Amino acid sequence: MEARIGRSRRHWSRWLYRIQWTLLGAMFLVAALLRVGWLSYPRAFDLFMVAGIAALGVTLLSMLVFMWGLVKGHPEARAAALWAASLGLAPLALPLLTVGRHNFEVPPIHDISTDLDNPPKFDAVLSLRKPGDNSTDYGGAPVAQQQRSAAVYKDIEPLVLPLSVAQATQLAEQVAGELGWRVIAAYPVRGHLEAVDRTRLLGLSEDIVVRIRPSGDESASQQASRVDIRSASRVGISDLGSNGERIRAFLREMRKRGTSAEQ
Repeated sequence: MEARIGRSRRHWSRWLYRIQWTLLGAMFLVAALLRVGWLSYPRAFDLFMVAGIAALGVTLLSMLVFMWGLVKGHPEARAAALWAASLGLAPLALPLLTVGRHNFEVPPIHDISTDLDNPPKFDAVLSLRKPGDNSTDYGGAPVAQQQRSAAVYKDIEPLVLPLSVAQATQLAEQVAGELGWRVIAAYPVRGHLEAVDRTRLLGLSEDIVVRIRPSGDESASQQASRVDIRSASRVGISDLGSNGERIRAFLREMRKRGTSAEQ
C-alpha cells in the first residue's frame, strides 16, 4: 500500500525525459527508414525538423524545471530535468561527433571537383537518380568560386601519376572497391570510372566520376596521366564536407599506390 502511494506521488517532471526518449526513438526510426530507402529524403528531413524542434522545446522547459527544482529544493525534479535536457542535446551532439565541427563551416555546395573549369561528366549513374534529386549538371562559375574561396578545399586538385591511362584507371577501380564504393562503370581505355558511395550517418547516396587523361606536363614521363575526380550529392544543398573527404581519401590512396608502382 505504501509503495503504491509512493509511486503515485512521483513528480510529473519524469515525463520530460520520457518524451525526450520517445523523440530520440522517432529520429532513430526515421534515420533507419531513410537508410534502407523506405523514406524519401524530403519527408525524412521534415520529420527530423519536427522532432528536433520538439526536443529543443522540451529541453528549454527542462531548464526551467531544473531551476524551479533548485529554488524549491526538489531533487527528483532537478534530476528528471537534467536528464531531459541532456537527452535533448543528443540530436546536436551526434552530427558533431560523426561529421566534425569543421565540416559545418564548408560553403553550401554539394558538388566538388578537382577540375573547376571542365569538371568530369556523369553518364552511367544518371539512370540511378530519381526525380527530385540534384541535377548532375555542374553549377558553373558560382559553385566553382565557392569551392575556390573555401580554405578547406585548397588541397582538392588534380593528381598526376607515372602510369598510362589504362593503368591509372585500373588502379582507380581497385582503390574505389577498397574504399567501399560501388563501381557502376569502368572503361580503362577511355580513362573513365563512375561509382556510388553512401554517407556514414544516414546512408545518403553520392555519385563519383573519375576522369583520367594523358598528362600535359612536359616534365613528367611519357607514361604520365592526370587524374580528375568529381563527387556530388544527390540530395541536399550542403554536403557537410562529405564529398571533399571522399575525394581526399581517393587521391591519397591513388598517390600512394601510383608512386609505389613506379618504384
